[in-house]
Amino acid sequence: MTSGFPDSYFKRPTVARLQDHLDGGTDNYRPDRDFARGLITVAPWLPASVRVNRAHRPRVLACLARESGINQVIDLGCGLPHDDNHHLPDEVRRMVYVDSDPGVEAQARMVLAERHGTASLRADLEDMSALLAAGPIVQLDRSRPIGVLLHDVLPWIGDETASTVLAALRSWLPAGSVLSVTHATTDVDPESMTALTHLYEEAGIDFRPRSEQQIRDLLTSWAPLEAGGLRTTASWRRSTPMHPRFDHSHAYAIVASPGDRIS
Repeated sequence: MTSGFPDSYFKRPTVARLQDHLDGGTDNYRPDRDFARGLITVAPWLPASVRVNRAHRPRVLACLARESGINQVIDLGCGLPHDDNHHLPDEVRRMVYVDSDPGVEAQARMVLAERHGTASLRADLEDMSALLAAGPIVQLDRSRPIGVLLHDVLPWIGDETASTVLAALRSWLPAGSVLSVTHATTDVDPESMTALTHLYEEAGIDFRPRSEQQIRDLLTSWAPLEAGGLRTTASWRRSTPMHPRFDHSHAYAIVASPGDRIS
């Protein structure tokens, strides 16, 4: 055992540490870096895609706080803490960071525990009942709207679990709440995405990028807050369309509320 973790935890790549490495972080190990080289070989745009997704988070938080009046947020599948975790909009009074990776939760607890208004929670989306009953979640004020970030999470879980997670959130969230989703897509570069999926599968990691229609089907009970619904993550909130040549997100983004079917 090392630092309370089984040795095997450090001998194989994990999604959180891979993302950290691809984003230029230092909280990763040789198995992550070695595996990432193979990923980049088949998808050279991957580091840029990770950075686009990271940059999307503070923009969404600012939108939730300043336009929707939301001051409490749950970050599901938060990943390893980065600088953007430390600079919340002033309007956000409560932030709960949730991840199933024990290393992520331990790091989040260490980095964020002393920051006023933040809490970390280790929980698995496979058990939404337990997650929503956990102390840091129960302490949120459900008489007021809550924001939920589900960024780059759904591609790592199967259709049934994804549907269960979304249904549980829709039932639990109070009126006025908002869900922000980003999701890797097969639409832009299906060959590379197929190659990535195979590499992840060989490492024992389930990766499921989805088409625009498949993502819409998952979000069938959520209503987009902006015209157009799904947009590429890089082009979200851009006044003019981004040329595909410069859009490296390879993912869609949407901000939605419980409501009627996405058109």
